[in-house]
Amino acid sequence: MSGGNRNLRFGLALLAAMVAVGVAGLVALPDPNAQELTATYLPPAEGGHLLGTDGLGRDVLAWVSAGIWISLFIAVAVVALSAAIGVTVGLAAGYLGGVVDALLMRLVDLQLAVPPLLLFIAASAALTPSMGTLIVLLSAAGWLPYARLIRNVVLVERERGYVAAARLAGATRRRLLLVHLLPAASTTALVLSSLEMGLVLLWEAGLSFLGLGITPPHNSLGFLINEGRSTLAAAWWVVVFPGAAVALLVLAFNLIGDGLRDTVHRDVDVIDR
Repeated sequence: MSGGNRNLRFGLALLAAMVAVGVAGLVALPDPNAQELTATYLPPAEGGHLLGTDGLGRDVLAWVSAGIWISLFIAVAVVALSAAIGVTVGLAAGYLGGVVDALLMRLVDLQLAVPPLLLFIAASAALTPSMGTLIVLLSAAGWLPYARLIRNVVLVERERGYVAAARLAGATRRRLLLVHLLPAASTTALVLSSLEMGLVLLWEAGLSFLGLGITPPHNSLGFLINEGRSTLAAAWWVVVFPGAAVALLVLAFNLIGDGLRDTVHRDVDVIDR
């Protein structure tokens, strides 16, 4: 088995295990917001709480399970929106070229000059923190790598023989973009999306930890870490287990991205030969 497939399979297995934890939380665990004030800060495996409880007696495993779903939903939404914007911009810039390419790439360069964290802090001061706000803010920064990478792919692909043949056969610009160039760029976008999932999870956790992201009743993994940081010395489990969930999710998506990248490159090498 090749290294790329091994990474892909291990990443998928790890992601499936994390999703299973989330499913188990929905089916078998109590409400993550249910309080039990007589059972505060119980260590793991005590009082029927596998991962312990927090300062309000809430089950940490139930919180982590619910947080996995919230964090995954945000990551998927952000990556989907970022990819839609970035791929569209990259296709237009790469195929049309000229003034359109110059304007779009200068827009990308201009936004890259602004640190994302500064953008998030400024926007959070003017907007009410919510899941929708967080998705929009992360997407506003997340489309840039798609635009630059897809533009480069299109610049290469538009000069290939099959595109020239389609153009000579009378294919319209729309057909060239949708039927020939978009499929060629889709594999690159897929690999980038899998890698970006991990990055978005880290950004979401970090912003929620800083109080700029998710607020109750939607509790993401970053929010859970923030909730327990003041009692880290006395109740380490309130922080460690949500943090471990973030790390495992990021690892899963990074492995999936590496596996997909190796698989795509190997297939391209075979075709070129």
